[in-house]
Order: sequence, then structure tokens, then C-alpha cells
Amino acid sequence: MQTSSGKREQNKLANRASILDSARRLFAEQGYDAVTIRDVIRATPLASGTFYNYFPDKESLLRSLVEERLSELTDRLTQVRRTADTLEQFMQGAFLTTFEEICAHPDFYRMMFRNEPVIRAFFTDNVFGHTIRMLKIDLADAVARGLLADINVDYLTATIFGSAYELSRTLVERKNPDPREAAMFVARLLINGLANLQPEPSGGELIRRGSLLLRGAAR
Repeated sequence: MQTSSGKREQNKLANRASILDSARRLFAEQGYDAVTIRDVIRATPLASGTFYNYFPDKESLLRSLVEERLSELTDRLTQVRRTADTLEQFMQGAFLTTFEEICAHPDFYRMMFRNEPVIRAFFTDNVFGHTIRMLKIDLADAVARGLLADINVDYLTATIFGSAYELSRTLVERKNPDPREAAMFVARLLINGLANLQPEPSGGELIRRGSLLLRGAAR
């Protein structure tokens, strides 16, 4: 038999979820700046003063929306990358995990892309920063485990994050997105590129020949 305290806790969780769902829909449809707290509450069955039992302001509402979903995704990505036995598993597994998440919750990610400038301003040193830091740590671990040759991890982190972010935007905009196809495409592109990446030769001047830049003597 459920206790009264247990029922109250369930009601609180349901009310909070209702507010978050209302905010997600309105932020996606109208944009963060155009939506007020009154708008959010009006789109729920809750009384007008209920909002402040759960959130102090509109910014905290958006932060909660983003933090809860992206923190969970980041944890899943870390698990996939750290248990990978090959570079292909590392790359394709992480991209597939990301793209399956995007396709499972397209409305949330449409909301994110619609409000990208606001979210970037809020999360430069928070959720996005944490996601990027964990990727960098996992890439350094992959180098240490021999899955990846010694490489500029900062450059590779930016390349992988940027690729995942922009492909996620593409998947959200498609009517019938295929997360596996997208994951295989970008993983193969990066793996093949890494395999063919050669260290820059040392010495020699850059000499322009037509529209080309060559090192050493012109050929």
C-alpha cells in the first residue's frame, strides 16, 4: 500500500515533468525569449503559483531541460567509449549512441537547435563543457590503450564533437532519419582519415606554385 508521503512525491515528480514538457514544447515552437513563465504554466493543468515550487526562474527551467538529457547521454557515451576494444567500436559506437538518442527524442533536440544561441550562452562551462571534457579524456584513454595513434587530442575532440553536433542537426531535420547510416558514414570518414594522416614533414619552406603550397623545392 502506497503511503501518503510516497503519493505526494509522485505528484511532485508528475508536476515537475508537466512543467518541463510544457516548456520544451513552447521553447521549440516560439523560442526561449518569447516564452514567459505564465505561458508555461498556462499550458499545464497546474495552478499559476505552482511553478515556483519547482523552479526559481525561466533560466533554471531551460537549464534543467538540457542538463538532465545531456548529462545522461554523456554518461552513456563514456561507457561506450571506455569499453570499446577497437577504434571502430569507439567511433561508431559513440556516434550511433548519439544519433539514436537524437532520433528517439527529436522534439527535444529541435528545441535545442531552435534556441542554440541561448543554450550556448548558458552552458559554455557547464553541460557542453562537460561533454567535451569527457570526450577529450576518453580520446586520451584510447591513445593510452593503443586504440588510437598519438595525435593532437584537442583537434580530434573538436572534430568529433563538431561532426556529431552538425549531423545531429541534419537528422532532426530529416523525415526518415537513419542513425546507423549516419554513424557508419562519419565513423568511416574519421577512421580512414586518421589512418592516412601523416605527420607534417619538418623543415623546408612553403613555396607557392600556382594555387598550391608545397614544402621544399618546387616540383
